[in-house]
Amino acid sequence: MEETAAALIARKQVLTESPALQNEDTARLWLQELPAPSGWFSTADEARAHVKRTHQAAPILPGKMVQDAREQLGLSRALFASRLGMGGNDNTRHKSFFFEIETEALNKSSGRPRVLNPNAVERLKALIAEHGLDLATK
Repeated sequence: MEETAAALIARKQVLTESPALQNEDTARLWLQELPAPSGWFSTADEARAHVKRTHQAAPILPGKMVQDAREQLGLSRALFASRLGMGGNDNTRHKSFFFEIETEALNKSSGRPRVLNPNAVERLKALIAEHGLDLATK
């Protein structure tokens, strides 16, 4: 966070993964292409508020909602897990991730129900929106 656009662009230039940006407009365009929470804000407080919102815990989706989404998409548990970015082989994705999530099986070490990680929740929300699924009525 810097006080002026020029100071921010100068600070950004030290980042090795950023392109050479000549002005505020090219900097804004570059930032819009980055994953959240990248952005251009009018004030440092606005930027802090955005970062705070994006770092809040992802909602825990009930197992039934996860199952309904998977079934409405017509996907096997293994393929569904793959679409949500889960690694491993098909058997691992089927058993370890989604069967246990859908049935809300308890995690042996924590004693809490198994849930999707925040990245998978975001991908699932995107799939729900992309396919226009209506899970609220289930």
